[in-house]
Amino acid sequence: MPHHRSMPHHQSVYVNSVVNSNIDSTVHVNSTVHVNSAIFPFMLLLRFSTVLSSKVMFVCRLISRSL
Repeated sequence: MPHHRSMPHHQSVYVNSVVNSNIDSTVHVNSTVHVNSAIFPFMLLLRFSTVLSSKVMFVCRLISRSL
């Protein structure tokens, strides 16, 4: 099997994977924009509650340490 015959095959596979990943990322970005408009307030609330709970835990730890 000659070596130069396997080269274009690898190249086409590489090009295909690049094109596929580009399409995937475009679809992903489009769906993410739609999902973000729905999920963003929820994510914000979730992040806020997480930060709040960690602050509360920190304060509770400080209080229990001082007691």
